[in-house]
Amino acid sequence: MKSVSNKKRAAASFLKTLLITIAAAVIISAIPVKAGAESHEIDKEQIDAFMLESMTKLQIPGASLAIVKGEQVLFQNGYGISGPDRKPVTAQTPFVIGSVSKSFTALAVMQLADAGKIDLEAPVRQYLPWFRVADEAASAQIRVKHLLHQTSGLSTYDGQVSLTQGGLPIEQHLRNLKQVKLTEPVGTAYQYSNLNYDILGGMIEAVSGVSYGDYIKQNIYAPLGMTHSYASPNSAQELATGYQPVFGLMLPTKMINHEGTVPSGYLVSSAEDMSKYLIAQINQGQFGNTAIVSAQSTALMHTPAALMWGNQYYGMGWSIDKDRNWVYHDGSTENTYSKMIIDGDYGIILLVNSMDFFHIDAYDQITAGIDRILHGEEPVTAGMDTYKKDFLLVAAIALAVLLYLAGSIRGLFRWRAHFKPTKLRIAIQVLSVAFIHALIPLAILFVLPKVLVPWPVIFVFLVGLGHFMYYASIALLTIGALKLLLLAYSIRKQKNGRNPAV
Repeated sequence: MKSVSNKKRAAASFLKTLLITIAAAVIISAIPVKAGAESHEIDKEQIDAFMLESMTKLQIPGASLAIVKGEQVLFQNGYGISGPDRKPVTAQTPFVIGSVSKSFTALAVMQLADAGKIDLEAPVRQYLPWFRVADEAASAQIRVKHLLHQTSGLSTYDGQVSLTQGGLPIEQHLRNLKQVKLTEPVGTAYQYSNLNYDILGGMIEAVSGVSYGDYIKQNIYAPLGMTHSYASPNSAQELATGYQPVFGLMLPTKMINHEGTVPSGYLVSSAEDMSKYLIAQINQGQFGNTAIVSAQSTALMHTPAALMWGNQYYGMGWSIDKDRNWVYHDGSTENTYSKMIIDGDYGIILLVNSMDFFHIDAYDQITAGIDRILHGEEPVTAGMDTYKKDFLLVAAIALAVLLYLAGSIRGLFRWRAHFKPTKLRIAIQVLSVAFIHALIPLAILFVLPKVLVPWPVIFVFLVGLGHFMYYASIALLTIGALKLLLLAYSIRKQKNGRNPAV
């Protein structure tokens, strides 16, 4: 889904555990593209080898990488393919950048703040008078800074729900938030929510008088010379095709319409363009002779404002890792992944045309490995080695469930000829129905979407497996109901003295 938070990692872990419980119950080629000044500090061969190894282990079809230092582009490479046509990825290949888009939205807000058009302390309603959530009083309390810092009280869950409800224009998408309930008092707690940055996108439109996309193009892309960047996937040319694992097979999938959620996660850019963006971020908003935002505003975006967990903080469209001295943000859509890191004078941007919900941490290891190489250390790939094993386990579980369903259906047709309702057999059938045909499928159908994400989001982000879990659960419930009916019929028939044939 979009930025990888602790909750998304917990979701992946929970889902893996759930699948194991169910089981118990029943090459890629590298295309280097040089640009800018080369540096002897960069071990190009080691970086290329690490990228290829990582992509092979994680079955990533294509990726693009850029590294900058200070005002220089040190390294730009394209790897693998951009889509089914097998066109090589280059540094100019556009990718959907996921929640890295939030940093652009924050930058746009700070530009307007520099111009005196937005006050970070002002309530959102000063710019969007019609804005409201379910709590009318709380609606008036939410300030611009709360949206930027992810402390508005809007939940991660509702931000995930919006992923499949963002096909409308931004304003209409935001007007539909009037039924959304805050889960924390305004300004008191960090909750990563895509809705915060969608609302900021609506503010940008209202204050600037132009569409969000036009504002980004005119005030960020154009000044930085980002010629392979686009305001939405629908307007992008030569866009890399996104891929998702379907029971371990990495297949191309179509991205749904996200017109209303572009500010939080669906801008498009290339590694070459993002290197320019990183240079501006590293140099206090300055790119060459162009200042896209003030040094003060740049520093404010990178300043810890809300505690996420441990020693991790959220600023404004950027996360801050105090342990590693990183300023960073990552982004995951249904079928793309991105991550950018500022580590001192270094900047790294990685764009990937696939997304694997089960191996988010392994994807994160790629940029971490590149950063280690830049500091003369060996990258770590240990967490990437479980890809095949994990999907073999998933496939084995799915096969076991299918075999169980097939056997259960066969058993229904053979019930009258083979079932004799003794007390032991009745007890076994009741327990089987209660656990396998009621508890497990009901938990999957109703508890899972409440604890993690709703089913429409699961269907988009977990293609194949999500659908299998849903329909297999319905099948289990249906078979369980039929078993109970047949069991009741057999018991009644026995009591009437007409025992079924054995």
